[in-house]
Amino acid sequence: MKKLTALTLVVLVLFAGCNKDDLDKRAPALPPAETLEIDFSRFAISEKSAAQQRVNWIYSATTVGIWNVIIGTTFAVPVASFRTAVKHEPVKTGDNTWQWQYDLDGFASRYTARLTGTLESGHVKWEMYISKEGIHAFDEFLWFEGESKNDGKSGWWLLYHSHLFPDETVRIDWKLENEGIGEILYTYVRETNNEGLPDPFKGSTLRYGLQLGAFDAYVQSQTWDNARQVFNDTHIEWSRKNFSGRVKSQHFYKDSKWHCWDEQGYDLDCE
Repeated sequence: MKKLTALTLVVLVLFAGCNKDDLDKRAPALPPAETLEIDFSRFAISEKSAAQQRVNWIYSATTVGIWNVIIGTTFAVPVASFRTAVKHEPVKTGDNTWQWQYDLDGFASRYTARLTGTLESGHVKWEMYISKEGIHAFDEFLWFEGESKNDGKSGWWLLYHSHLFPDETVRIDWKLENEGIGEILYTYVRETNNEGLPDPFKGSTLRYGLQLGAFDAYVQSQTWDNARQVFNDTHIEWSRKNFSGRVKSQHFYKDSKWHCWDEQGYDLDCE
C-alpha cells in the first residue's frame, strides 16, 4: 500500500509539471466577440416594421439603435477584426505574450490587424492595432485595448475613436454568465468631438443584462437626446424566447408606466 501511495504521488507530481508546461505554452483564450458588440439584431427597424401600431417596439429599437450605430459603424473595422481573430493561430512573441496578425476581409480597403494578449497578474492585457493600405491609408495605431480576468468571466474594453482622433470614446465593462453575456455596460467617455468642442454625448450609458422572469433581458439607457438637449432615461425589458416586451420612459411617454408590445412588435396594453 505504501509503494502504491508513493507511486501515485510521483505520477501526480509529474502530471502537475506537465500541466504547468502546457499552460506556459498555451495562448490566452479570446473573450467572446459579443463582449464588444451586443447582438441587437432583433431590434432592427425595417420600412415594413415602421407602423403606427408599433410605437413601443420602434421607440425601444431606436434607443438601442443609437448604440448600434456607434459600435457598428464608428468601430466596424476593429470589431470585425476581433471577430476574425478566432480564425487565426497566435504566435508566442515573448515570455507572456501572444500575437494574432492577419489581413481583414470584407472591406473595400485592405486592413491589417495585430492583436496581442499578455498574461499579467490576475488578468490578460489585450491590445488591437490596425493599419490600412490604399486610399486614406494610415499606419498602425492602437484602436482598442482591454483586460479580461484569468477565468475569462469578466473584463473591460476601451475603444479609441479613429487614427485621426485617437480619443478615448467608449468604455465597455462586461461579465459572462454560463458562457454567454450576463451584463454589459457601455459608457461614452469622449471629451470633445471632431471639431474640438465639448461632446454632449459624454456620460451617456447603456446597460444590457439578464434577469429572472418572463422578460428575461433588459436595457437601461441614459442617452443624450440632441434634439431636446437632455439626457433621456429609458428602461426596456423583453423575452428572449418570443421577443414580446415592454418599455417605460418619462421623457418620451410623459408618464412612469410600462408600455408593451406583443411577439410581432405590435402595441398592446400591459397587464
